[in-house]
Amino acid sequence: MPVHLRSYCHDDHHHPRDVLVVVDVQYDFLPGGNLAVAGGDEIVPLINTLAKKFTNVVLTRDWHPANHISFASNHPGKAPFQTIELPYGTQVLWPDHCVWMSHGAQISADLDIPRAQLIIRKGCNPQIDSYSGFREADRETADGPGRLSQQSATPAGFT
Repeated sequence: MPVHLRSYCHDDHHHPRDVLVVVDVQYDFLPGGNLAVAGGDEIVPLINTLAKKFTNVVLTRDWHPANHISFASNHPGKAPFQTIELPYGTQVLWPDHCVWMSHGAQISADLDIPRAQLIIRKGCNPQIDSYSGFREADRETADGPGRLSQQSATPAGFT
């Protein structure tokens, strides 16, 4: 059975097997991180509140090797936010971020989700970027929860 994604709409009546997927709340994406999202830390209290309404919570995390193809530092003469062409299409080059075992790759300690059941690493393949937890950038390789969704009968996921 495929996973159907729905938006949370102030409805506390979720199926007991519904899953909240919390995506990449890591230090490198929070203010001060190598690829910070402005105000990214402001959503953490909402995530904490929302997670308490779900029995099943899964976290994803970017988890890149240092030699990841998307890092500008691995392409001499290139700078972050420039692009290159790869077999799967145009690739934006990023500052190094969420490198295995680095502080920036760690999930924020401000998340308070005691019912989180699983942390799925994505972006581990050094030759393919991964913007989705379901499919890598080549649009063929299942990644993270995509591998999980192929094997489970979860009726709905919420992101």
